[in-house]
Amino acid sequence: MFGPESARDGWDGLPFVFDRVRVGDSPARRARANAFLNIFEREGCRMVEMCCAEHDAHAAETQFLTHTVGRMLATLELSSTPINTKGYETLLRLVDNTCSDSFDLYNGLFMYNKNSTDLLNRLESAMDSVKKRLFDGLHEVLRKQLFEGKASPPSTATTSHHTDVHRRQLLLEGKPPSPSVPTPNNVTVPNLYFCQE
Repeated sequence: MFGPESARDGWDGLPFVFDRVRVGDSPARRARANAFLNIFEREGCRMVEMCCAEHDAHAAETQFLTHTVGRMLATLELSSTPINTKGYETLLRLVDNTCSDSFDLYNGLFMYNKNSTDLLNRLESAMDSVKKRLFDGLHEVLRKQLFEGKASPPSTATTSHHTDVHRRQLLLEGKPPSPSVPTPNNVTVPNLYFCQE
């Protein structure tokens, strides 16, 4: 079905999902079920016959994921800017669309669909994967800046060698190089924590 926000301009084209269960075989019972379904069909709903398990699997993505992302964005307190992109405006509309519905509706999507927990785990894993790609790229840039710089002047060669060995050890352990130690070519290294490889 659909929530009040989706249906505020009418039901035309909105999906009405149903499964014929406990209807019985008598012509009268089948006619009564068809009469009920015809109410929504006459209003323009797109009638979709589907079993409950299949519906719940799809609903976890089409409904719960949409509402979850919308409510996550709402916590960022996003607002319109003078340089909105089309994509950003889409995000703002998503927040308006999902957060206009009550939290009880959203909570129901979670409580009464066993697929929702798995989707939350997948969403968290997807975020971790994106973050890892970003920080892996940053890690590689810092490696090049640290280890492919020009050789230090002779007067500081011993200190520089000791510093580079220490810095390499920190990187191998997944720790940031000490921000207090100068780096090759005076490159400033932010105090970042690296993802373990």
